[in-house]
Amino acid sequence: MEQRSWQSSPDPRGGGMGLAVPSMTPAVKVLVIANVAIYLVLWLMGEETETYRRTLDIFALSPGVWKDWFPFVPLWQLVTYGFLHDSPSHVLFNMLGVYFLGTMLEGVIGTRRFAAFYLVAIVLAGFMQLMVGMINEAPILGASGAVLAIVCAMATMRPATMIIFFFVPMTLKTFALIYVAMDLLGLVYELRYGGGGVAHVAHLTGAALGYAAVRTSWIWRDPVAVVAAARARRAGETDAQNRERLDSLLAKIAREGIGSLSGREKAFLKRMSKRR
Repeated sequence: MEQRSWQSSPDPRGGGMGLAVPSMTPAVKVLVIANVAIYLVLWLMGEETETYRRTLDIFALSPGVWKDWFPFVPLWQLVTYGFLHDSPSHVLFNMLGVYFLGTMLEGVIGTRRFAAFYLVAIVLAGFMQLMVGMINEAPILGASGAVLAIVCAMATMRPATMIIFFFVPMTLKTFALIYVAMDLLGLVYELRYGGGGVAHVAHLTGAALGYAAVRTSWIWRDPVAVVAAARARRAGETDAQNRERLDSLLAKIAREGIGSLSGREKAFLKRMSKRR
């Protein structure tokens, strides 16, 4: 996939003119290197080895393992499965999507927001596919759900941006609709005839997340800022509660004397006096 330059277009719905190969953004670089490196390690193990099979049991999203280990389910698999791929084409096409469209999205929303969005997409897509996989216990692996989340987020944000996919020019909106339609048809076919082996539910979950994250503006929420605001809010609530308790104890002392306080209440007064 080749990407036309989006940086030359001031219109958030438009695309630039002129072909460009974008430089990797920080999070995209980490994701591409990690996915390719892990695939190479698995390839060197050899698919027929016990080590390879054991690695997939532990790190791929395995419904059978979740059943066997319940209630101590391997929650880490909801993340690690997204870094495992079972063929060169699988890792290649996923990483091309991360490279071209992930670089675009990270450039628009920033590294922290992109990393949080990618992680949520991996976990949510994996969880939804896991629920389906409990029926046939097929292992789930690959970053495709997160890639579809990136595709649909960018297509929702900048639908008219032009890309060239296999030498065919098309808008991001068209590109996203084609992939969503293919997954919908694939899911219907599997439900009717069975088989397939493609995680259509994970793909469609990622696509829905990408669309919803942009439409609700959730994608613009900075995870660090959200955590900092929550901490500040809790600290404010704690201070208010401490002041209320202090006023209550001082009133109690005025009525009944300091000897009426329990050991815990005296310890609280001591802590508060040090803070002042």
